[in-house]
Amino acid sequence: MAILYVTEQGSSLRKKGRRIVVEKFGKVIQWTHAFNLDQIIIMGNIQLTPSIISFLLSQGIDTVFLSIHGKYRGRLISGFSKNIVLRRAQFLRFEDQNFALNLSKKYVYGKLFNCRVLLRRYNNELKDERIADMIHKLRVMEKRTYNAKSLDELRGIEGKGTASYFGGFKYLFKVDDIRFEKRTRRPPRDPINVLLSLGYTLLANLIQTAVYTVGMDPFLGCLHAMEYGRPSLTLDLMEEFRPVLVDSLVIRVINRRWITPYDFYIPDGRSTLSDDEELEDPSPEDYPIILTAEGMKKFITHFENRLSERVFYIPLDKRLRYRDICLEQARMLARHLKGEENYQPYQIR
Repeated sequence: MAILYVTEQGSSLRKKGRRIVVEKFGKVIQWTHAFNLDQIIIMGNIQLTPSIISFLLSQGIDTVFLSIHGKYRGRLISGFSKNIVLRRAQFLRFEDQNFALNLSKKYVYGKLFNCRVLLRRYNNELKDERIADMIHKLRVMEKRTYNAKSLDELRGIEGKGTASYFGGFKYLFKVDDIRFEKRTRRPPRDPINVLLSLGYTLLANLIQTAVYTVGMDPFLGCLHAMEYGRPSLTLDLMEEFRPVLVDSLVIRVINRRWITPYDFYIPDGRSTLSDDEELEDPSPEDYPIILTAEGMKKFITHFENRLSERVFYIPLDKRLRYRDICLEQARMLARHLKGEENYQPYQIR
C-alpha cells in the first residue's frame, strides 16, 4: 500500500498527466505516479485543486485530512462499500448485548495482554520493581476481563488496566531530557504525549482504512459507546495494536535519540491549562508544546517503517507486514460477524 504524506504548509496538490505533484510557490517539492498510490494523507494547510479532487475520486484514492497537529478531520472517499449483507450483519450482531460484550472482552484482553508483554520485554533488562508491580496488576486485570458482566464493568477494567500500564510505561525511557509522567490527551502536555497522540491518530487512520476496505461501517462498534461522529468500530479494533505499533515505536524513537527535544517547540503566549484539564476540541492556540515540521516527518517515516516490519501471523501461518496484519484482523472480524469464524485478538509474544 503506497501512501503519500503531504506536510509542507502552504503547498498545493495538483494533477499533471498521470502524476500527482505537490507544489509550493510554483516549485515541485514532491511527486508520485498515480498508479502507485493507494492513499494520500493531508496534514494542515494544504490546497487541493478541483481537478485533483475529481481525479482522486475517480481513481478511488482514499484521501485523509488531518490537522497540523495530527488530529483527524475527515476523508475523501469515492463511495461506500456495496457489501450491504456484511453491514446488515454488523448492525444485527451489535444489537445482541451478549455478542457485543463477548467481542468487547476480546478487544480488552488483547490490549491488556500486549501492554503487559511490552512492559515485560523491557523489564527483562531493567529489573525495575515498579514495572514488575504494574505487570502483576495488568495480569490481574486480564483475568478479570472475561468475568465482566456488563460493558460498563468491562470498560472499568480496561481503564484500570490502562492506568497500571502507563504507571509502568513512564519508567521505560532512558533519556534525561524528556520526561513522561502520565497520559494527557486534549491537548498533550509533553513530547512523549505529543508522539503518542500523533501515533494513535495515524493508527486510527490505518484501521479505519482496513474497515472501509473490508466493507464494515466504522461508526458502529461495541466496546466504544456509540456517539455522533465517533468511529467506534475503528477505536475498538485499534485497541490491541496501540502498544504494538505506537507505544513501542515512541519508546524506540526517544531512547535511540531519533527524536529529541530539538524536534519540539513551546509557542509563546499560549493559554495555561491545569494538568487534569482536557478540552473537547482544542484549538491550535491550546497546545502547550508542538512537534516541528521536521520532527513530524521523522515520526511519520519511522511509523511507516514500523508498519512495514514483518512478523509471524499465527492465523495464516506466515510472516506478514504489520500493515497487512491490521487488515487481516478486520477481515477476521467480518467473518466473525457473519458467523464463519471466532474473532481472536492479535497478541505479541
